[in-house]
Amino acid sequence: MSCWTHITACFSVETNIIAKKSDLRKQVKAFLKNAPKITGSERNADVFVNVQSGFNWFVSYDCEHCKYKETLRTVTIDGEEGQECDAPDNYNCSGEYQSCVVISIQGDLRDREFNRTKEEFENFLEYVKDKFHVRDYTYNIEGE
Repeated sequence: MSCWTHITACFSVETNIIAKKSDLRKQVKAFLKNAPKITGSERNADVFVNVQSGFNWFVSYDCEHCKYKETLRTVTIDGEEGQECDAPDNYNCSGEYQSCVVISIQGDLRDREFNRTKEEFENFLEYVKDKFHVRDYTYNIEGE
């Protein structure tokens, strides 16, 4: 007879990555591909990444992500050095970014026991903490 252990977890994570939301999600998912697994005999726990809504970074002149970036050049005006590009005068080159993600875990793990699942969860958590700032998290592990 099989035994089952169930895990549900949620992390609020500051990545400090300034990128479009889709790129942020891809970068975090790529990082998590090498994370320690939370295992079951039939399948491992699922890990999901969601970017929080809104933005927490604002850049007034976001030349690094601007479509006119390749035309950026240094100029001197009245003895002051600055930069200009080929963007039209009315072009909004500001950028709004969200660097926070929510990582969630859900698993119905066959043939696993509480202690092993808890250890695997803690290894996963430490892996995430080595790269990002985990602002807070919650988890629940239950066996049948």
